[in-house]
Amino acid sequence: MVVLAEVDRDSLNVSKFLARGDPLAVLAGQLGPEFAEYRRKWELARTFKIKLPYPLHVDYELLKACNLRCPMCLSGQSPQAKESLDPEKVKSLIKEGARMGQCSMGFGGLWEPLLSPHIAELVAVGREQGLMDAMFNTNGQLLTAGLSRDLIEAGLTRLMISVDAASESTYRQMRPGGNFGLLEDNILQFLSVRQKLKKKLPVLRLSFCLTEYNFGELKTFLDTWSDKVDFFSLQEYGRFSPDLPALFPKGNLGSGPGGRCAQPQKRLLIRHNGRVLPCCDLSGLDLTVGNIKTQEIKEIWSGPEVETIRTSLAGLKAQWPESCLKCQDKYRAKDCNL
Repeated sequence: MVVLAEVDRDSLNVSKFLARGDPLAVLAGQLGPEFAEYRRKWELARTFKIKLPYPLHVDYELLKACNLRCPMCLSGQSPQAKESLDPEKVKSLIKEGARMGQCSMGFGGLWEPLLSPHIAELVAVGREQGLMDAMFNTNGQLLTAGLSRDLIEAGLTRLMISVDAASESTYRQMRPGGNFGLLEDNILQFLSVRQKLKKKLPVLRLSFCLTEYNFGELKTFLDTWSDKVDFFSLQEYGRFSPDLPALFPKGNLGSGPGGRCAQPQKRLLIRHNGRVLPCCDLSGLDLTVGNIKTQEIKEIWSGPEVETIRTSLAGLKAQWPESCLKCQDKYRAKDCNL
């Protein structure tokens, strides 16, 4: 039976999480009091109660490439970039971050992480350096048994797979270029490998982004996977670019973020070309605050560009950057009158 659970208040208004247990509690049980302390700092930063000397979380976009052409994602609408992050540079950034107080890492941005042959190696470097949380989202098409084993043994803590369908025909609309049967097999295979290794991590999340294509398959999706995976994320489609089609579902999950954003208080995203963003959302692709080719992370984090964004978000909504206003609007959030 699937029940609602508050997994992370930071995302609760954007997504509804359904789980057999609290994934953060599972992580805390596996990773110890250091993980709980990291999440305490995350919550204090989220509520603007502390100012961190270094980001708690950094995402690395090694490539700008994807193997699918999904209509609700800019990755599928834009060409692959020739420029990419050097894995050795990323290793040095991870090591620096671990020394400076960074607690978690991800592989976010406009790309498919499993396209990188270095993904498991980079996860292992981060975990060996003491980063407690290592995660990424994937479409799961390239998740072989061998790669599943490598990622589990490297110390990946969260694996998030986008499914968005409960049938082959709908999956073809949602995830052009993908194979629904292969995805199902890969998910079950991952779970089998994790069980054989007698591991609880990484926790496995399946995501379902509601659109006009798949709205009628949500119940079947949940019924299919509720007794198998650790938790779900039900996401409302957000049209964050005019290049994307209007795929709003017939209903919605409620209002969007509805309050000031605290992402610049706690995280950075390093893109494939070295540009650095203080944002977890693709609405903020133009919020460049520095570049790792010419600057250090600590310099960028404490620099005037990030500080200006933080100050504006802590004040009246009228002062927010245009990208932040669009991020609120895309989820049809109510005016928060800050």
